[in-house]
Amino acid sequence: MDRKTYERTTAKEFIGRRVVGLVPMKTGMYSVPPGKIFTIEDKQGGFNLLSDPCPHCGIRVFIRGVQPQNVDLYVVENHRPGEYTSRGGYRSHNSDGDIRE
Repeated sequence: MDRKTYERTTAKEFIGRRVVGLVPMKTGMYSVPPGKIFTIEDKQGGFNLLSDPCPHCGIRVFIRGVQPQNVDLYVVENHRPGEYTSRGGYRSHNSDGDIRE
């Protein structure tokens, strides 16, 4: 997501929206690969994100302060206007949440 979209959109508009990680992300205990789907919990100094549960163990990862260029809005078939990638065009995802371009 580009910085302009991040700055012009309010926290209220972002909270609850789904994003896909574009880069590997780490917490103190966990590492999350690119392509993982997250829910935006807050927008303050970056995004606070909560991952979908792991299909194997059910663990959910909470990551604070994720910069907007490290995620993109998760687009589904019934997308809302304005849900596009920062590189232009739309993305689709397979059932595991991985990116297909």
